[in-house]
Amino acid sequence: MSSLNPARTQLLETFALDAAMIRGSGARLFDQHGEEYLDFLSQYGALPFGHNPERGWAALRDAHQAQLPSMIQPLRSPEAERLAHKLAEVTPGDLAITTLTNSGAETVEAAIKLARIRTGRSAILSTHNGFHGKTLGALSATGKPLYQQGFNAPAPDFDYVPFGDLAALEARLETCADLIAAFILEPIQGEGGVVCPPEGYVEAAIALCRRYGVLTILDEIQTGLGRTGQLFACSDFREVPDMLLLSKALGGGLMPIGACIVRPSAWDDRFGRLHSSTFANNGLAATVACATLDQLLEDEEALIRQVAENGAYIRARLEALQRDYPNVIREVRGRGYMLGLEFQPFEERGDSAIMAHAGLNGGVTALIASYLANVQKVLTAPLFNDSRVLRLQPPLILDRAGLDRAVEALAVVCNILHRSDYFALVRHLVVRRHKSEAVEPVAESLASETTVTEPAPLPGAEAVKGRFGFVIHYTENEDIFRSDPSLRQFSDTELDDWKSWVKRLGPGFVRQIPQVVSKTGEIASGWLLSVPMLPGDMRGKGRNEAREMIAGAVDLAGAHGACRVGLGAFTSIVTRGGETVTGRGVPVTSGNTLTTVSAVKAITRLCERTGVALEEAHVVVVGASGAIGRLGAMLLARRAGSMTLIGNAQNPFAPRLLAKVADEIRLSLAEAPGSERSGRLAQAMRQGGDSQGLSWTTDLDPALAEADIVLVATSSDTVLVDPTQLRPGTLVCDVARPPNVAKADLTGSGVLVFDGGLVSPPSPVDLGPFQTLPANIAWGCLSETMLLALSGEKSDFSIGSSLSLAGADLLANLAEKHGFEPAEPQWYGDMVTEDQLNRFAGQVRAHQSTNSIALLPARSRKLTANTGR
Repeated sequence: MSSLNPARTQLLETFALDAAMIRGSGARLFDQHGEEYLDFLSQYGALPFGHNPERGWAALRDAHQAQLPSMIQPLRSPEAERLAHKLAEVTPGDLAITTLTNSGAETVEAAIKLARIRTGRSAILSTHNGFHGKTLGALSATGKPLYQQGFNAPAPDFDYVPFGDLAALEARLETCADLIAAFILEPIQGEGGVVCPPEGYVEAAIALCRRYGVLTILDEIQTGLGRTGQLFACSDFREVPDMLLLSKALGGGLMPIGACIVRPSAWDDRFGRLHSSTFANNGLAATVACATLDQLLEDEEALIRQVAENGAYIRARLEALQRDYPNVIREVRGRGYMLGLEFQPFEERGDSAIMAHAGLNGGVTALIASYLANVQKVLTAPLFNDSRVLRLQPPLILDRAGLDRAVEALAVVCNILHRSDYFALVRHLVVRRHKSEAVEPVAESLASETTVTEPAPLPGAEAVKGRFGFVIHYTENEDIFRSDPSLRQFSDTELDDWKSWVKRLGPGFVRQIPQVVSKTGEIASGWLLSVPMLPGDMRGKGRNEAREMIAGAVDLAGAHGACRVGLGAFTSIVTRGGETVTGRGVPVTSGNTLTTVSAVKAITRLCERTGVALEEAHVVVVGASGAIGRLGAMLLARRAGSMTLIGNAQNPFAPRLLAKVADEIRLSLAEAPGSERSGRLAQAMRQGGDSQGLSWTTDLDPALAEADIVLVATSSDTVLVDPTQLRPGTLVCDVARPPNVAKADLTGSGVLVFDGGLVSPPSPVDLGPFQTLPANIAWGCLSETMLLALSGEKSDFSIGSSLSLAGADLLANLAEKHGFEPAEPQWYGDMVTEDQLNRFAGQVRAHQSTNSIALLPARSRKLTANTGR
């Protein structure tokens, strides 16, 4: 574990942004391997002259030569006074009194304190989506709940209005101006997505606040000192703010320093006496800041004028790129060298699981920045508040050749995304593990080509009726390629590394499911959440990691207002039918009950359609001691002629478990109403006969050879049943995921196999890249999740292995009420045709004629002689 912020270190390692930079010069950086990078980030704008600026170092050398004292508080600091004098000269209007600080956030804190003591009021008004720092006061003024959660922020007396909305600001001032000390805002919301307000908004807001007697604090920590193509974004204002905040570029890329410059009318000597900071006013930082101002101001601000001209140039190039790739770039924003590139919501394309995960969990621009850094050798970064926006903030000294290099690298990314070649975007994440392989930039043609509503984040933590989450995962390698076709280009080794890499992402949202409308008119909607693991990863040593991920997915859904979370495929198995993830504040379901009910109902319907006499048929349940197998056996036992329960021969406890299930079946049949006991097995039990019709075994093949109907419901991730070895007239329902019945050509075999537990919901279900079934068919576990959300059930359901018949009957009734029906039969994605059903029905009739299965009152089926007696 890293000793320096291990969470940040892990994040950088995950996205391959962890190269150790050991040398920097101007806009160039060099890593430990000698690779050169173009710095198009400049430490979030803190490097106006790039790395190791000569003028800044010269100022420090001169200070050293002169033996300039650095920290001499509480005495006067001549260098700090010189800097304050310079700032008073260059800032607009009558901004004249400076308080020096050590960072941008500390500058904001100083401004808040001054505003409160000057006005005697406590309230601070700021804007939604703004960013002012991460110390507690600055964080409270930051209008982004994401950064406040867990820190008891915002502190009392902070509130927000929409950015760029003068009417909203005036409405707030009209009602409570006498409580507001100051309104703090940015000229351009930097971390908020490089959002520019309407023309004239900032100056009008200053005038409006002045009219109502509220101080204004203009946060130019990012925009100030040349970044927008002006010395300050407010340089031309007639109405200047009461306080102007600077930092970042003020230190020239060498020293941390900030400044709060105040109008005399807003100054208060009480603040001057009470506020101080040990490292503020230090001579070295002030010396470098003075050199920074000198360099920016020389030749009538020639460098800043160049930023304005080059800023217009690169913006025009980026806008041309947007026109070439409108399906990739949504908008180009900003001014000067403070630009943002907003990408389209790629999760809405429905063609990639990885882009869906990235798009809904804040990782899109992280992937793009990773590709640019590792393959194109151009350094950028996502924005803190808007993960769809790529930050473009080069050093002010960068010339057009450097700008062109960055645009060309971005053009390659756009071409990759336009073609949905996500393999090219992410391959470096796995290849970098192999030192013998080099990752070369993709040399594609960059010819111009032009070829829904963005899902809103789920708000709040309060459960909302009808809102659900459903946890999924890859069940086999083919799922990876089905949800990301371009990843078929991975070699086997790369694919293994890719599977390891995606596990590092942890659980996350991957798809918003459109509304499901019950036939009663009730509405449910929700999200798919991914646990990026295969079944084999969830067993053995990986079990605890899988359970932690699944618990994380449950917590994530609950935190976003889900009233129900369902567990798909192996997420149910590895959590013991949900037992390990209950009690986390949101009701959980394994989905196993409706899966079973639907499978049994589908078997019953197919028996009726094909002439199988279920009341006389011999049913074999493979995996009978599991949750679905056990409940399926209990439901089928009501109508079956006889039954064999099959367990795992490798499990030493299997005989005892199977015997227990057999006893539970006997008890349930004895207690069931007569109307629910139509089969020969149930009638024999009702009449007090022996239990020869109910047996159990761990010897699979002999049992299958005797079957008329087979229900397969194990937790194995391997094939167990070869349908070509079954006798003609056998009906097989495979509920297991991944399938336990081998895919085979059954033409002429007389065997019918279908996937069990599939449901036809009352309205189509669109799962995007995770759609493995037709839109009118859903997994039983997903359907149970939706059904419970629709019905408003508030308790956990289908938990553990002992699913109840009462629960099955309840869900059967709810399913009928809301319009959830067993799906038409299909197998491995192919619908079972009417012709196939007719041919199978013929085999059933032939078998019945030959073997008199429907005529014999009883047939002894001795399988290892286990009858439970």
